[in-house]
Amino acid sequence: MKKIKTALITSVILASTPLFAQTTTTTETATPTQRQAAPYGDNPNIFKVITHKAQTSVQNTAEKVDHAAQKGIAKVKPKVENAWEGTKDFATEKSAVAKEKSQHAAATVNKKLNETKDEIMGSPNDQPAPIVSHPLSQSSTGVDSAPVQSVPSIQVQPVQNNATTNL
Repeated sequence: MKKIKTALITSVILASTPLFAQTTTTTETATPTQRQAAPYGDNPNIFKVITHKAQTSVQNTAEKVDHAAQKGIAKVKPKVENAWEGTKDFATEKSAVAKEKSQHAAATVNKKLNETKDEIMGSPNDQPAPIVSHPLSQSSTGVDSAPVQSVPSIQVQPVQNNATTNL
């Protein structure tokens, strides 16, 4: 009897072992840290395995490069924004100076243009120039210093033709 009881307890223990193992396996597959079965099946082709592993390594490399790029951008971004703001301020100042200088140059050009026009054509506010007439024989230079001389008039006598010509 003792042998029967021992055999019965041993068989119960051996029969219950898969139940305990199965429940622990079920809880382990539910955890996210457990690695899942390979997507290429239990007995895959070697090329499918190589393709899958290459794809996985490329994705991991791309994620690492993206992470490094994001860190680099985070480091450089404040410096770039400061430089951009400095450039905008500098451009604003220079454009204001250039606008002021161009307005000053335009005013100077307009003033010179009006002065030149007044010298050539005369200003509308000025009195008209006096018209002075002199005889042609008198020099136009030094008119004020030389007194005006009267030119004696030469009288021309008509020529009389006494001969008659017959044609």
